[in-house]
Amino acid sequence: MKLLFEASAPVAAPVERVLALIDDGWVVTAFLGSEQRAYIDIDHRPGVVGFQGHWWYRGEISAEPAGEHGTTVVYRVYNIAARGAWAVPLANRLFIGWRRKVGDGATRLARQIEHHLS
Repeated sequence: MKLLFEASAPVAAPVERVLALIDDGWVVTAFLGSEQRAYIDIDHRPGVVGFQGHWWYRGEISAEPAGEHGTTVVYRVYNIAARGAWAVPLANRLFIGWRRKVGDGATRLARQIEHHLS
């Protein structure tokens, strides 16, 4: 498993409240939507949710304390291809805007969490 992209965004909420949303599955539905969730394998570890789809993709969302009352949400994209793994980074470089899409996904999720918790 090789890290391809990582993005993070601040959340104006205590880390315990954000971790609870990760652990109860709310974050997965907020991030993926209910339609896409049906086609992706999902797994949980305390404080981390992972989702895999296609032949190469694994995404993970976690949260870290930031300051006294804040949190940083982190979204990581991994290459999990067993065969043809060399092609994944090359193909992703050709998909202009992929890095921005990962960053936008982290920011959008952070705002959804704040809205949900307010």
